[in-house]
Parts: sequence; structure tokens; C-alpha cells
Amino acid sequence: MNISLSNLEVRKKLAKYSNTNPDDWFLCLKARYGMATVFKAIHDRMGTGEVITCPYTCITAVNPIIVGGLKPIYCDIDPSTLSMVGASVLIKPRTRAIVVQHTLGIMNREIQRVYKAIKDRNIVLVEDCAHCLARMSLTHKLEPLADISIHSFGVEKVLQNTKFGGAIYVNPKLKDRNPKLYNDIITALLDLPEPPTSLNLKIRTYRTQNAIIQRLPGNLKGGVRSALLKAHVFEPAVSAIEQEADQGKAYTTNEFINKTILDHIDELPSNYRRREQNVDIYLKNLRHGRKFKLLVREKSALLAFPIVFENTAKATEAYQALTASGYFIRRWYSPLLYPGPTQNRYYYYEPSMAPIAEDISTRILCLPTNYSAADTRKIVKILNPVENPVQKNSKPVEKSK
Repeated sequence: MNISLSNLEVRKKLAKYSNTNPDDWFLCLKARYGMATVFKAIHDRMGTGEVITCPYTCITAVNPIIVGGLKPIYCDIDPSTLSMVGASVLIKPRTRAIVVQHTLGIMNREIQRVYKAIKDRNIVLVEDCAHCLARMSLTHKLEPLADISIHSFGVEKVLQNTKFGGAIYVNPKLKDRNPKLYNDIITALLDLPEPPTSLNLKIRTYRTQNAIIQRLPGNLKGGVRSALLKAHVFEPAVSAIEQEADQGKAYTTNEFINKTILDHIDELPSNYRRREQNVDIYLKNLRHGRKFKLLVREKSALLAFPIVFENTAKATEAYQALTASGYFIRRWYSPLLYPGPTQNRYYYYEPSMAPIAEDISTRILCLPTNYSAADTRKIVKILNPVENPVQKNSKPVEKSK
């Protein structure tokens, strides 16, 4: 299967699982590359301006705004969704786009309010679906709501075995509202080149290299990883330049990436079922937790299940107990703009902009939903150990005289 055919097959699968048209999907090597391409087209067509987003995210979701020539403006978050709230009050004449992220796959209803607030304005609604592959917010007619939707096959996303690949959904209704911008975006996405040979080698060897690094003793992991980076043979999830408001050249996928995606994308329904079942286990067994509280109350297929502790120390204690038992636990977006910028000034961010996100980010643990049900119950027992019942003595204890 050549690159054109494999590209088409991936787009057909995405269309199948999202009830959309394959012609409206465009592939990229990483979702951040597609985002940057979209934001550059917005900048070039609409002029310099601002994009409203939130800091409870990965730095690679904000870099595309900056390299696209636009300025990020930050909303605080709603603790129940871990995504932006109150974006409408930040809208100005210079607002070019608003990015609504579905953090951990929690579908943020704020997008409906944003949609209503900007439907008569020349503002692009971007939906970050990196944590909920092929799932999008819909209108009352069950059609995709956002102008642009960002999806990812990358590291630590819904499908565990793909590692590379992103997909951009461009809503055909954007053509009716802004035909020139629509054509600019799809032309730019179609013009993305394939990755060069040197990068292709890193892509093909990533899984093997990463597996070797993870099996090394803790004191050796960092050194080996640094040596591979210096030798330019390892592609990190987040590079050094990506902590300085920059990112590499944008590429599309290649035949190898497309084949890998096609090998695993049909796991999506069972993957989501397993995640939903594990979320249900957490909901039923952690709702009376004394050391933490639940943020999610509804059963759904989440990338991870968030719980929040009363302070950072208790969150760290639980994290250490779980990782010591062999479970891979994430503290998603701690620090904010994860893994943190070299300097906040690169990102126009100040902690006072998002006090809720600043407070809650250090106290959250994100429990895995991709394990078996048995492992999920073991995680529950570590977090909520059953106290041993008091043993009654067979003989009464004599009182001391």
C-alpha cells in the first residue's frame, strides 16, 4: 500500500468512527504540526491577533499558536472539567480563535457557550480532541460543532501503540463562513511534506529505544536518553526547543506511520469500552475516599480518571505508593504548560491569570483507564485500603493492678 492509499484508508477510518466525511480529514506527523499550520493560515488571512486557550495543557498545544504568529491569552479552568471556563469575557476585536480542550476526554460543555458567543463573529473555534480520538462536540443536528478539530495518535494518547500521527478535521461549514480561510487551511495541510529520512529513522526506532530506556535502572535512564538526544537518533515527546515557544518543521505522515495507525485504529471501540468500564470501577469504589475527592461524576470513556487531594504532599504520597506498586500514574499538566517553559515570558503567561489551575494542578493524580479491570481494582485498594477488622481476644485481658 503506497502513501496515497494508506492516507486515504486512515481518513476513511477516522470518518467511520466520527460519522464524518474522509475528505474533511488531513493527516500530520504530530497534532502540534497540524495546529501550527492552521494557526499560521489564520494569521496570514486574518492578521496578527490573539488566541484564547488555557494553561492546564501541554506546552505543545500552545507553541502552535506562537509559531503561527499569534498570541495566547489564558482562561482559568473549571475544576469539574479541567478545561477552560469563561472564555467569552476575554473576547476582543483582536481575538482570532478560541481553543477548547477536552482534558482527559472530559467533554467540556463550555464549547457550546463559546459557539453561541462567536457564531456571528469572525472567530475560529478550535476543538482540542487529542485525548478523545475521533470524538467531537456536536450541534443539535448531530454535526461537528467546531471549525477545526485536533486529534492525536501520539504518545500516551488513546491508542497506546501508534506513538506518531495527528489528524485535523476541517469543518466544511467553515467554507460557507470564510471561504478564503477554508481554502488556505486545507491547501496548507495538503502541502505538508513527508518527514525526511533522518526523522523517519527516529520514528521507526522510537518504540524500541523507549522500551530499552524504560527497562534501565532509574539512575541510568536520564544519561542514556541524553546520549541518544545528542546523537540525534531519538525523537522525544517534548524537545528542548519546545520549552522555548518553538517547534520543528511541520510534516505529514508517511507510509510507516499510516500502516501503524491502520494496524491499531480498529481497537478504538474496545479501547473506549475498557476505559469506560474502568471509570465505572473508580466511580463506584472511590466516591467515599477520605483523602481525596472525585472531579468526574459521570461514567464515560476517559484517557485518565482525575482525583484531587487536599494538598500536594498527600497527592505525592499516593503517587509514590502507586508507582512503587508498578503502576504508571500521570500528574497531567503539573506544572502548567507541561513540562514547563524555560521562561514564562515566552508564553505571555502569569500565574495570576489562572489561580484555580495553579492551585489544583499540583494536587491532582490521573489514574490510568487502560489497564485491566483487575489492575484497576488493585489501584483502588492501594488508594482505599480496607482496614483490618479488630480481632477479639479469646481471653479477657487482665487489668493491671
